[in-house]
This record gives sequence, structure tokens and C-alpha cells, in this order.
Amino acid sequence: MKKLVVFIVFLTACSANLITNSDDPVETTINENLTVCEVLEAEYIEFSNELFNTSFELNRFIDDISPNNVDSDRDKFFKDMEKNWDYQEVYKNYLEVRLDVYSNINKLYDDNSDCIVSGDQEISTEQVKEAEKDLSDFISKYEN
Repeated sequence: MKKLVVFIVFLTACSANLITNSDDPVETTINENLTVCEVLEAEYIEFSNELFNTSFELNRFIDDISPNNVDSDRDKFFKDMEKNWDYQEVYKNYLEVRLDVYSNINKLYDDNSDCIVSGDQEISTEQVKEAEKDLSDFISKYEN
């Protein structure tokens, strides 16, 4: 689990150009002059931003656990997951959003294989299955 959080932090750091201020209202309009691939890229960015924002919220939650450094808080977060309902809810939300975003990005690429979104990677079916498994394992462990 720790590796997953570290990976997401790294992924979000590499995707910093996709950040939008979550306090600002987001207007989604599709210009009739956009190509199919440009529309795909805009949708991809929206999904990526959703995952970035959820990852950021998770990391902020973990960092706010104590005045200790974030690594110490991350250790505490995962160590206390079983007995802390708040931790479980926050992490479950992250896993659900991750699965939803991965599934949607995978579908975007499957449905539009002629389009390449520059600088970004498609989400493979294996990554979607891994996200499904992570969520399923979490639910099996904490909701039964």
C-alpha cells in the first residue's frame, strides 16, 4: 500500500501541469471547432485532474495527521487503517476515484485509438484490473 501512495505522489508530481484550482468553478464547453482528438485530450485532462485532486486530498489528509513529517504520518495512516474509520473512508474514496478515472481513461483510448495525447500515457487494461483488485481487496478487508 505504501508503494501505491508513493507511486501516486510521484505520478501527481509529474502531472503538475494538469492542476486546476479546485475552488474555482470549472466550466466544460466543447467548441465545435475542436477535432475529435482535441476533445479526447480535454476529457483526458479532466479525468487526470480528478485523480490529481483526490491524490492531493489524500496526501494532505495524511500530512495533517500530526505535526511529524509526512513519512511518519504515512506510516501511522496505514498502520492504523484497520482501527480508524476516517482513514478507511478517505482511502476508500481515493481507491474509488482511481478506479473510475483509470476505467474512463482506458475507455477513452480504446474508443479513440487513432488519437495520441501528447506527453501522457494511456491506462492499460491491466492497470484498470489492478485498481479494481486494490478496491476489492480493501472492501473485503475493511467492510466485512
